[in-house]
Amino acid sequence: MMGFELIDMEFSRGLLKLTIDKPEGVTLDDCVAVNRRVSLLLDTRDPIEGSYRLEVSSPGLTRRLKTEKDFEHFIGRLVKIQTKEDSYRGTIKGLAGDTVLLDIEGSQVSLHLKDIVKANLDFDF
Repeated sequence: MMGFELIDMEFSRGLLKLTIDKPEGVTLDDCVAVNRRVSLLLDTRDPIEGSYRLEVSSPGLTRRLKTEKDFEHFIGRLVKIQTKEDSYRGTIKGLAGDTVLLDIEGSQVSLHLKDIVKANLDFDF
């Protein structure tokens, strides 16, 4: 839609939240333009019963990683990963099947995608 990728869509307690991205990053003007376009479509088709609020945002600096595609796209970037058992902070080195390969201070750690509870990009100040 309009050259953007829909990263996430969430509807809860009357709030429809869309997270969008594009290769060169998302600006405030982009969010406003998508909000206007989606609002017009929703008002025309009226798929949501009752009142709601629409929020359009970028994934931000610490965007969440959910899919294999996300991990592949951000190879070489620093990431924080939470599993059921532990937390990890390292650089994504790649994927091997359904396993994310991390470099943590020179040591390689392999984490199965199914074991990852939460993963976000991270950065050093």
